[in-house]
Amino acid sequence: MSKETKKIVCGLCASHCTYGVIVENGEFLGPDVEKKPGLSPMAEVQRQVTAACPRAHAAREFIYHRDRLNYPLKRLGERGGGRWERISWGQALDEIASKLEAVKGKYGAETMAIATSGEQNCADEYRVRFQNLFGSPNFLGPSCGTGMVLSHMMSGAVIFIPHPYLETRCVTFLGVNPARSVPGLWRGILEMRKYLGLKIIVIDPRDTTSAREADIWLRPRAGTDAALLLGMIRTIIDENLYDKEFVEKWCYGFDKLVQRVQDYPIEKVAAITGIPAEQIRETARIYARTKPGLIFHLTGVEEQPNSTRTLQARYILSGIAGNIDIKGGDVMMALHPTVRSVPEMDLHEMLSPEQQDKLIGADRFPMYSWRTFRMIEENARRLSDRPVNGIWLAGFAHAASTFRAMIHGNPYPVKALLTIAKNPLLTFPNSRLVWEALMNLDIHVAMDVFMTPTCRIADYVLPAACSFEKPFLHGVEIYPFIHGGEAAIEPLFERKPEYYLWRELGTRLGQQDYWQWKTIEEAYDWRLEPLRLTFKQFIAGDAHDAPPLPLKKYEAKGFGTPTGKYELYCTTLEKLGYDPLPSYMPTDTLAGSEQDLPLTLIGGGRNRNYYHSQGRQLESLRKRSVHPTAQISPETGTQLGIAEGDWIWIETRIGKAKFKCEYSKDMTPQAIQAEHGWWAPEDDSWESFFQSNVNAIIDDDPDTCCDPVSGGYLFRGQPCRAYKT
Repeated sequence: MSKETKKIVCGLCASHCTYGVIVENGEFLGPDVEKKPGLSPMAEVQRQVTAACPRAHAAREFIYHRDRLNYPLKRLGERGGGRWERISWGQALDEIASKLEAVKGKYGAETMAIATSGEQNCADEYRVRFQNLFGSPNFLGPSCGTGMVLSHMMSGAVIFIPHPYLETRCVTFLGVNPARSVPGLWRGILEMRKYLGLKIIVIDPRDTTSAREADIWLRPRAGTDAALLLGMIRTIIDENLYDKEFVEKWCYGFDKLVQRVQDYPIEKVAAITGIPAEQIRETARIYARTKPGLIFHLTGVEEQPNSTRTLQARYILSGIAGNIDIKGGDVMMALHPTVRSVPEMDLHEMLSPEQQDKLIGADRFPMYSWRTFRMIEENARRLSDRPVNGIWLAGFAHAASTFRAMIHGNPYPVKALLTIAKNPLLTFPNSRLVWEALMNLDIHVAMDVFMTPTCRIADYVLPAACSFEKPFLHGVEIYPFIHGGEAAIEPLFERKPEYYLWRELGTRLGQQDYWQWKTIEEAYDWRLEPLRLTFKQFIAGDAHDAPPLPLKKYEAKGFGTPTGKYELYCTTLEKLGYDPLPSYMPTDTLAGSEQDLPLTLIGGGRNRNYYHSQGRQLESLRKRSVHPTAQISPETGTQLGIAEGDWIWIETRIGKAKFKCEYSKDMTPQAIQAEHGWWAPEDDSWESFFQSNVNAIIDDDPDTCCDPVSGGYLFRGQPCRAYKT
């Protein structure tokens, strides 16, 4: 064999970048980032992004790391005792299937929950197939996604990740710092401003690079974005800047919206947000007049107080400005027109409505319930015969309620858990409660690439192939495009792709008639049949297919909503028993509500060297980021007697965690930000899993710390204090 370049889809973060990697004689060498003549502008941007990505350069270390899981393991002795027996895959699968069958017989299929992240390219659609055939509705997925569900309620499609076109003239970043989180996109945005006159608006309480480089920077108090957006909506309406043709012909509930925003005069909004009234007015004018425009939001909005209402106001702002489904605006996503998509193979119709409605938390937080999905599906079916993809729209159990069900048995016992590429002890709030819940299970199976804290309290630990050791087809979830990547190398030792687990467990549990594909490549062949390509042929070609996405799709049959209109007044929320219009709701969890906890904790701080809780074993990354850090403003540090470099405790109502202080002018004086996902793989002690884990001090009380509509966690906005250790 000789040196070759292989196309892969990277699974080291949620971006799923495609790039070439160099393989020589079956050995993975690293990403191919050499500059080559003739690259398209987009290919050159991707090359630069890959070249600058520390995780991509750590891929070889990741694959061959001495601590990778290589063989199936079975617990010996007490759970969490650290004693393991190496067993075969056959034994592991036989025993796991037998135990799952036993708990199903005793408690019902709903007693099993599955937790996955979707990262490491674990092809989550096959998890859905297995789970629906097993009969359980309970899935613990990502802690975000409200925007996708809400936009579907209001428009009949997902409006979530906007695609900036050359026609875009205004882009608003809502709680996003793209200069750090999506640097490739940010470079393109700056080039568009330079050559095309693009206007950049940033709404963020932090003094970020993106904020400083924007044309307009609005700095609201934490948790007040809903009030700000309602004030902008009122300005656009009061000054007749809304798109009258679109609103009159295609929007439902405008008159009721006009009545609602009377509660938000600009002076009141200015007092709530801390932004001068005239700055709010001028920003609204620029957004409304500079078309086409799009709004970009990520987890910053979804993890704060009042998140559902903030997102609803965000989609209303796009709607009244006439920026919906136009080139350069907020485009309504669609599935690829021909490739077999997730809903064509996930078999959600095999999960009876009776089982669907046993979803934990659906009665109290119905946003992700199957009942809501059935409403969405019924409306969307009026426009297209293609099924609606529910992989990110339905079947999300409320995690905080599910962990309590593991402990207390209400509304019913949850006794089995499969965690796949997921580390709940680090990534869900109230980590000590999560630990108590997982210790109370009858059967816990974990499949991962490293022995994570969650793996250490499992009964079986299975070795997963990483994203460089398996093929992947991306874009079959909510996007109108697909791209794919081959396995750079064959899986080492006894590492397996997740598809192997689902198929082998399924066949042992009576699902054999539904797993006709022996390998994931065969499953991909079936999905690509409408293109008359096999997966190998697809990869050998461009490994990408992106048919033109029609715009103004509503002109043919209207919107996929109960009214057939773009719903400013959301009738689906109304049917679920919620206010159909957005509002700003002050919350007592904001800083200042408790005198002894004067700061606002931002618990979702990211570090570009890591992704969530991944990568702390890798020496090349750990050298870049040695310690868990927390960021405060120099002003706050001086007031608290904390110097840069000091170790500090951050304390909330449920505990404290330890971080190394960094001064950052990004931070407002009232806030402190702590890095997310920290643990020390070199330390086997249980306390090390909690010591610098910010989620160990973030409360998940469903009564006070979850969004009242979606049930989303309050990762940003809980009160805390900070002091030197």
